[in-house]
Amino acid sequence: MKKIVIIFILVLIIFSAASLSALIYTHSSTGLCLAAVSGDADGDGEVTDWDAILFERMLAGWNVTVMTANLDLDGDGEITDWDAIMLGRYLAGWPVELTEPGLRTASGVLYETSGGTSLEDGYFKINQDFTVTFKESAVSGSFNRINLSYSSTTPLKVTVNYSGAGSGDSDSFFLDKGTEMSFRGVISGYLVGNTENSVYSLTFSTCTKKNSTFKLIDLDSSLIEVYNSNTYYIENSRFKVGVKLSWGGGINYIEDKHAISNGLTNLINQADTGRLVQQSYYGTAGNSEYTPGDFNGTSWTYNPVQGGDKYGNQSRLIDVEVTDNSIYVKAQPQDWSLDGQITPSYMENTYTLDGDVIRVDNRFTDYSGWEHRYSHQELPAFYTVSYLDTFTWYDGIDSWNDAPLSARSNLNFWGDPAYAESCQFYMKDNNTETWCAWYNRSLDYGIGLYVPNVDMLYAGRFSYNGSKDPYNGATNYVAPLNMIKMVSYKPIEYSYLITAGSVSEIRSVFKANKDFADNASLHTDYISMRVPYTEEKPLDYTDIDFSYSNALEAVTSPYNTEVKYDLNEKALRLTVTNAFDPQVMLEFENAPETVHTDAYTTVSITYMIPENDPANNFVCDLFICAGADTSPKGENRIRFSLISDGEYHTAIVDLSNSSFWNGDLHRIRMDYFDSCSIGNVMYVKSVKLS
Repeated sequence: MKKIVIIFILVLIIFSAASLSALIYTHSSTGLCLAAVSGDADGDGEVTDWDAILFERMLAGWNVTVMTANLDLDGDGEITDWDAIMLGRYLAGWPVELTEPGLRTASGVLYETSGGTSLEDGYFKINQDFTVTFKESAVSGSFNRINLSYSSTTPLKVTVNYSGAGSGDSDSFFLDKGTEMSFRGVISGYLVGNTENSVYSLTFSTCTKKNSTFKLIDLDSSLIEVYNSNTYYIENSRFKVGVKLSWGGGINYIEDKHAISNGLTNLINQADTGRLVQQSYYGTAGNSEYTPGDFNGTSWTYNPVQGGDKYGNQSRLIDVEVTDNSIYVKAQPQDWSLDGQITPSYMENTYTLDGDVIRVDNRFTDYSGWEHRYSHQELPAFYTVSYLDTFTWYDGIDSWNDAPLSARSNLNFWGDPAYAESCQFYMKDNNTETWCAWYNRSLDYGIGLYVPNVDMLYAGRFSYNGSKDPYNGATNYVAPLNMIKMVSYKPIEYSYLITAGSVSEIRSVFKANKDFADNASLHTDYISMRVPYTEEKPLDYTDIDFSYSNALEAVTSPYNTEVKYDLNEKALRLTVTNAFDPQVMLEFENAPETVHTDAYTTVSITYMIPENDPANNFVCDLFICAGADTSPKGENRIRFSLISDGEYHTAIVDLSNSSFWNGDLHRIRMDYFDSCSIGNVMYVKSVKLS
């Protein structure tokens, strides 16, 4: 019988291997074959001539049920004629050593799985707690960075479990979705010189709580240089730039080698983790999973900050790479208002020295899965030494033509509500010269920041004392701002330039580099992060969109109310000036075409009431003026409650069963607060008939 098998095997070399995807795979829930025995094609736990026959038929392209995981007999990750020859020789009694069957990484490490459903070609359907356990060391030698390659249809969280002495038992990382993706991450003890020597398992879960189609491709490791965690420097003939790796890689040092002031070495304030030049973003004010803290006496929001939190807890370094003129850092930031609460997000920066400019490329990804609100995002947060006493920027529309600049030497603390409005400088339409600088007026020397595609500059001074000390509590601040909301798993990417010198030199350098970056993430149409906005669009009275200022034409007859367009919120702002029955009228008779009530059954109002408003029991009344009733009447009223939590909500008012909802719609009087105080505010994004 063994002679017959040898003949079968020799015949196999004339056949071409068929695509394995056409085969029928039989796996257990662990991803291994039902009987993990080398050469056992039918899975009965024995290796016989019948297995050789099945192997021959598989390679010939027959549609057979085969345990393919048992047939890679040489362990090279492929099933070929050579594996069949090895099986024939083994059955003939030759001293052939067959490789142990099972799933293998691209580098040949054997592993088994649990918690997922096996699919074809090494893929699994996974959700939570899908574990890959290695049967031998997945890496060799001491290492401080792991390198993972994979494919996944959803973002993932992976926990890497170590064995042996080192910085800890495990590390967790976030992985982006994609095909043949690569991820690098340093171990948590990297900055203090710790190493690991073995990975025994990986546990994956989906960030979106939806099933993912996942494949582990490979895992390896490396031992990289441990860079100075306090400040790591790169420099050229003009600048010396330092990043603080223990503070998430934010810039804590910029020295201009052409500086003309004695003692003015570092232009950046680094008094605490909230200073530096760094990324910072604002999200939800709270939800069922997240409760924020407070800061400066007010409830804060979800606020990933690159340097760390207000308590001094440091953000976590995820990766670092250094070249001759650049440094790349990846960090997992702390939540500013909470004590030691690391956020489910990553910040990436690449700092590059290029002649007279420092270029910074930024990327931020939130993995929380939460619904965030629109917020003014700091792009970036930028803190300088107090010595640079004057703020300057261009406030015109004749961009890059050396038109006169604006300047302020007496700015107050931007965080004080009494001064906040005076610290806001909006960019005019068509102004592309969106740079600014802090400089010392008497010396005419300072540091400049240029971020394309921003809407506003927010600047001020804190405890001004003129100090050159970067550790002094006094500081100057500026943040170019855009109204952007985080969208989980979608990156925010933008770039900016820094330079130094006299104001005219700063402007000249930025002008020469004005087209260096597109900053697509800051465009108004970028994956719904930006508030859709232009000065005007045609006013649709059936869908009044107060994101556009001309929509205020629909609002008439304010009573005990100040009506304004709020550029920050890009919304209608109603402010109570007298607490007695504040109201406004929505005038539908101004519509170019008559609005007929029989075409609609609901009125939807999207609104927001700041959570720090002094009253907390708000009720809104809508008085419908339709058909024969052209003025408000008490019996034609619908009442509903409002939510005052600083988030936007949509109140949907059903009018389908209301007797007064008939005929032509003339107007709707909105008595927006029933019980209120002077100064209460409601923001209205839209009023829509549907």
